Amino acid sequence: MATNLAVTGFAISQDEPGVALAGASLAAAVAIKLPNSRTAETESDRIGIELAARAGYNPKAAVSLWKKMAKNSGSDGEFDFFSTHPAPAKRIDTLRKLVPEMMPYYKKKNKRPVYPLKTGLK
Repeated sequence: MATNLAVTGFAISQDEPGVALAGASLAAAVAIKLPNSRTAETESDRIGIELAARAGYNPKAAVSLWKKMAKNSGSDGEFDFFSTHPAPAKRIDTLRKLVPEMMPYYKKKNKRPVYPLKTGLK
């Protein structure tokens, strides 16, 4: 909201507000919104791999999953400048680095949560 307010204020103060608004909006997206979105996605990946490990899933499977996702999407590069998500190669690298930290959760021999499947059918 603050970004939108700043962009609008800047645009109004210019001789050509329409052009200024378009340029400032693009600059704000590239400089502020997209990097924050990628940061949130990276945080989500970290939380997801930890929850999966605590539930009994091997954290190495997250790396395997994202390799398959990159292959199937045809996008396995490291370029994410205009993206809301980390590039697949960066995401895989981040998850690979998290595996050793998550292995103790996976190897812990406590009882795993089990939830019965509810189909809604009687």
